[in-house]
Amino acid sequence: MSDVHDDHPAGGSPSGGMGITSGRTGRWQADPGLMQTRVRLLADLAIALVECGRASRVVVEASGEAVLMLRPVWGMRAVGVVVVRAGAQWAYLWDGSRRRPVNDMGDVRAAAAELTGVER
Repeated sequence: MSDVHDDHPAGGSPSGGMGITSGRTGRWQADPGLMQTRVRLLADLAIALVECGRASRVVVEASGEAVLMLRPVWGMRAVGVVVVRAGAQWAYLWDGSRRRPVNDMGDVRAAAAELTGVER
């Protein structure tokens, strides 16, 4: 995937072969390997958020699209986080433009700290 919507159902799969279509339903679905990686990275972020004292919820649609919703606390708004890939680099993306590359748990914890405002 080259960016946020590289394997998004709208307009098909620009990068070619990154999404699959079910022959039975005709619905767009994410590649199982991509879906597994995205869900795993979001689960890692959810655990790091708990370490920062924040709750979140991971939602996975039937199409394979996955998002982590950071639950709002007083004075803050809800934030959705997705996992994107540019070449071989995975990253968390939120607020449409905030991007945090992720290579290891240190990066995951840094993303959680940034999302919650907790100093690490």
